[in-house]
Amino acid sequence: MYALIQKHKTLVAFIVVLASGSFLLWLFFTGSIRDITSVGKKCVAEVNGSCITLREYRRELLRFSNIQNKELEEIIKKQVIDNLITQELLYQKAKSLGYYASDEEVISVIKSDPTFQEGGSFSASKYKELLSRLGLVPEEYEDYIRRMLTIQKLLALIFNGVYISDKEKEINLAVQSTLLSGRLYILTPSDVELSYTPTQEEMLSFYEKNKELFKKPETKIIRVWKEKDKGKIEELYKSIKEGKIPQGYAEYMLPNDQSKLPEVINSEVQRLSEKDRISVSKSGDEYVLIYLYKIEPPGVKSFDEVKDQIKSILIERKKLSALKEKAQEVYKLLSEGKEVSTKYLSFSDTPANQIISVAKIRQDEIVRFLLSKEKVFGPYELAQGYGVFFITDRKRKAMKEDEAKKLTQDILNMKSDTMVNYLIEHLMKKSKIKVNEEVIKGGV
Repeated sequence: MYALIQKHKTLVAFIVVLASGSFLLWLFFTGSIRDITSVGKKCVAEVNGSCITLREYRRELLRFSNIQNKELEEIIKKQVIDNLITQELLYQKAKSLGYYASDEEVISVIKSDPTFQEGGSFSASKYKELLSRLGLVPEEYEDYIRRMLTIQKLLALIFNGVYISDKEKEINLAVQSTLLSGRLYILTPSDVELSYTPTQEEMLSFYEKNKELFKKPETKIIRVWKEKDKGKIEELYKSIKEGKIPQGYAEYMLPNDQSKLPEVINSEVQRLSEKDRISVSKSGDEYVLIYLYKIEPPGVKSFDEVKDQIKSILIERKKLSALKEKAQEVYKLLSEGKEVSTKYLSFSDTPANQIISVAKIRQDEIVRFLLSKEKVFGPYELAQGYGVFFITDRKRKAMKEDEAKKLTQDILNMKSDTMVNYLIEHLMKKSKIKVNEEVIKGGV
């Protein structure tokens, strides 16, 4: 069908593959077909007034039914909603531009699908039988194929309009084929001696200007008792109901202690609320009583709570500033042909793409870095600290014709993905999108 769209990524691969059999196959191999045939047409989301039904949402979720990971569950659910919304946006955009798959195109795709063939020819009876077994009617399946074909027409328009200039090709081939030799001078925080202690006024000023850094989520304090004797658990339950808090509990503060909780307790905690604060369950041979002791609303941590954290931040910033100044001094000395005592790493005939991946070299500097006759570059941010490059030699290795073609095609694909991503972001901003969380929670 199509790959999931990852939002907030620079490059996005969005591919509509019209292999209709694959759509059916993943339905066949899921064990919950009844889940999608038993729901009505409630909207899990509305896109410019168009309804994405609970049935469509469940159908997509079935694709991930083999993933048994609680941590991924919410991510997958959100991704499925985003995917369906994006599909609808592209479909609406395609239609607004006059692109729409004809009946002939839909029929051609279905008839050419081996899933519906007998003896190499399309079988209408097999087609209807297979759809019926999946709780689908031909009109519904054909509408799905029509939508995919229509979206594909829009994507083809974008892909066909993307090109790569000679300059772009030259730069990208240079990144892949240039070999560099030289030295990388590395400056880390340990190279800076700093005598600095933030004043109370500086810390208070930072706190007032950056309170969003110190937000705290809603906090739940729970107390947990474990007993093998059912009678003792019943006594504990009764005491709590009477307003008494018996001893012998373990206390957890959520979400901070979330990872410390056994899964059986974690799942019970999620359903506790101010109206329903107590839960009793069994884990192995033990009875577990969970009591939601207190709920603290979200807010901002007090200055006293984060004072030490702010102090560390300000010292680190001052140190990085001093470190950058020192790196700039190293750059200046090297540019003047002078010796420096800073430690360095030597590299010889190293691929340029490896060198570039080490430092945060701006896109507009790469051409000069690779193709100019200059020797000193920087300072650039490294994983820890700053670096200054001293290039002693540049070589171009021969690239085979098929390698160059593949690289050029990869660049075109990335540019196409980027254009699709920009289009999706644009459509998201100008569209009216409403996600119905209640239907999603109640329908899954």
